[in-house]
Amino acid sequence: MSALADPALAQDLPAQGSPTPATTAQEDNVPAPNPLGGDIIVTGSRIRGVDAVGSNVISIGVDEIAQEPVVSTSDLLRRVPQVVSLGANRQGGSAQNGAANATRAGGINLRGISTNATLLLYNGRRFPPQGTQGQYTDPSVIPTIALERVEVVADGASAIYGSDAIAGVVNFILRRGMDGAEFRARSGFSESNYAEQQLSGIAGQDWGSGWVTVAGEYSHNSALFGRDLDFYRLDNRDRGGRDFRSTNCDPGTITAGGQSYAIPQGGVAPGEGGSLVAGTANRCDLTGYESVIPSESRYSFVGNVSQELGSSVRLFADGFYSHRKGEIAGTSAINAVVPSSNPFFVSPVAGAESVNVAYSLTPAFGPDVNPYEGTFWNVAGGVEVRAFSDWSVTAYYQHGESEDIADRRVGLNNGALNAALADTNPATALNLFGGPNNPDTIAAIRDRLFVIYGKTKLDVVNVQADGSLFDLPGGAVRLAVGGEYRDEYTFTSLDIGSSAASMVIADGGSRDVKAVFGELYVPIVGGGNAMPGIEELSLSVAGRYEEYSDFGSTTNPKIGVTWRPFDALSLRGSYGTSFRAPTFTEVSEIAGGAGLYYDRDQPGPDGTLINGIGIAGGNPDLQPETATTWSLGAEFEAGSDIRLTATYFDIDYKDQIIALRRTPGYLTNPAYAPFRILNPTDEQVAALIASGLPVNSPIDTTDVSFIADGRRQNLGRTIVRGFDFGILGAWDLGEVTMDGAVQGTWYTKYSFESVPGLGLRDVAGTINNPQDYRLRADIGAKWDSFSARLTWNYLPGYDNDTVTPVQEVSDYSTFDLVMGWDVNDAFRFGIDVRNLFDEEPPFVDVDRGYDPQSANPLPRTIAVTAGVKL
Repeated sequence: MSALADPALAQDLPAQGSPTPATTAQEDNVPAPNPLGGDIIVTGSRIRGVDAVGSNVISIGVDEIAQEPVVSTSDLLRRVPQVVSLGANRQGGSAQNGAANATRAGGINLRGISTNATLLLYNGRRFPPQGTQGQYTDPSVIPTIALERVEVVADGASAIYGSDAIAGVVNFILRRGMDGAEFRARSGFSESNYAEQQLSGIAGQDWGSGWVTVAGEYSHNSALFGRDLDFYRLDNRDRGGRDFRSTNCDPGTITAGGQSYAIPQGGVAPGEGGSLVAGTANRCDLTGYESVIPSESRYSFVGNVSQELGSSVRLFADGFYSHRKGEIAGTSAINAVVPSSNPFFVSPVAGAESVNVAYSLTPAFGPDVNPYEGTFWNVAGGVEVRAFSDWSVTAYYQHGESEDIADRRVGLNNGALNAALADTNPATALNLFGGPNNPDTIAAIRDRLFVIYGKTKLDVVNVQADGSLFDLPGGAVRLAVGGEYRDEYTFTSLDIGSSAASMVIADGGSRDVKAVFGELYVPIVGGGNAMPGIEELSLSVAGRYEEYSDFGSTTNPKIGVTWRPFDALSLRGSYGTSFRAPTFTEVSEIAGGAGLYYDRDQPGPDGTLINGIGIAGGNPDLQPETATTWSLGAEFEAGSDIRLTATYFDIDYKDQIIALRRTPGYLTNPAYAPFRILNPTDEQVAALIASGLPVNSPIDTTDVSFIADGRRQNLGRTIVRGFDFGILGAWDLGEVTMDGAVQGTWYTKYSFESVPGLGLRDVAGTINNPQDYRLRADIGAKWDSFSARLTWNYLPGYDNDTVTPVQEVSDYSTFDLVMGWDVNDAFRFGIDVRNLFDEEPPFVDVDRGYDPQSANPLPRTIAVTAGVKL
């Protein structure tokens, strides 16, 4: 069975790789026994032992996790069709605030709405937020070997879990209670000098009244550079695209008197300006120096322990720690005004006081290589008490912290650059016209401090009681009630300047959240009163009230219904509201890159490119984002070995927090008029510069054609509708056991409005948005001790509407092959090949020539795996 199959459709199929059921509730929804230590974690419900009524639960079990050709939990989830790679990803996408992902982590984005709208849990508990702005959660902090299963509920769940569960929830359930040990090793390589390694192990002991389990994982990947990829380039004319090559080269290009002049190889000396040819320019592509995927190493550990004290009390604790570090290589460009006082000054125009020179230090001195690192840990401990009958009371305390730093100390220091250009001493002045430069001068120019730091803390106290109220003919009516207190702290800082003279812009703050919640499960029809046409009819009603110290309160309900007319058919539906509270950096006027920027080359009202000032930052008056979600689904068993599933979903996401800076049409569309000033006066520009907002890039106050206020506001709305679907089957061919599945998501509507009055626009199938649909199909076979699985990953083409005429981007298909051999009961050997046919990403007419949010840049990668059980 497919590793990503719906558990409700696959729990009885005997095929290899059948997913672990999302719950282990007994037949006909009779409550499961509740011995201490036997609690059942159910995603989408607070009631132990009861399925999430009305919602579709997608599960990936421990066996499937072991066979997936991935090296991180984040990569594992990105193979689910409902997960879209917009926003925070390792390739460096820019949509949905992806550009703020300074440490190249991988968040999870259900439905493509945003990583902020997807709630990640482990064992039903929240992770502390991560990132330099606390804007996502990277699940790769959990070792893959430590996972019992991963469950995805792509449905609003704020009534169960609170903030952030607008698009749904992903729950990582840890292995526990095991006896023995397992170890795995994986080593992969590609023809493009890319390699990855992974070592992991887990061990546990179960002594009847308790258990302890510990796991650890080390993973490393080398950098994938632009020079190793044929498609990664700026000149796309041979592919019908544009030429994005820059004049920031070595040798560079002089501009004087409205004409450009290419500096020849070997340079040009003072007095030789007359030899330069007007209308020429040096163009180059330096993307080969860039790390498309940065090098990274990660160490992760997780453990859990449980101990019964008599027959009524159980103590438990768990925790994890993860540290990762890597390096990002990039380039920086020099666009300099060289005064005639510079001792190396060359002008092709007689009498010029200055010339402009486009140049790059990269060819001579290498790329700008800057490290990053992140540390993430969490501990939790609690007690479970069997109070009476089947009622249990569980209380726990949780504390977690995250630290991320992008330690950017190599770049372009504009202050040192201008000083070196104005220097009249030939021994220390900067020569952009060709020839050697003083190493100390270059070191000062590359000494640019831009260190981004973020720290978060999360403290949670949670108390819950659940059990049966009374019996109906259909089964026991069950209730869960509880309360929660959270304290959330965020600190972020930006250290700018140079090593000799820096300025720190920092802000931090905390808020507390008080919540009460409840959920009622009513089995109207079940084993005791089933009848023709109603084999099962279950109802779930949940609600949650939360009070925030900084903006007020919110109440969210959810209703779920499951109806089984006969054994082969199950129908379900859900309705609820959800919300997302703004993060600290979204409300801070100081943190998260707030301040003034010089936005160059923006399309003005008459179509010409103009320069101006963009204002970025948070807004303390922000309110929560809200959503109304509902779904209808069906599961049908067409014979003993074939099942079909379909779920219709509808999300109306309102009051979205939008940062409008550099939005297309910002300076031309009348809907954006309240947020901009065209042709500001000198007094308006001076007042803005003097306002106290940080100036984050050099601003030419003599050339300001607009002021654009792009600070965050509750402006946006998204309406998402569509279907999740799956066809799953298993069969035998002689001694070979086969299984297969086709699964996907199809968007019937994906509309977005960035400001009220602009109008909802259908954006499905356009760049920086989800494609119209996504497909994944696989077929597996098992014969004796050998197994194999072939997986097809498909994304349809879409429109690149950033160019005129609109480009039709080709579809994208890749295949993965996994083969395994169980040498004996203890040892397994495997080979996997990702991107089996070495398919390049489809060409997109943007710089770099591909879309990092819709395609994987990795070429064919072959890996060898080995595992042992002791």
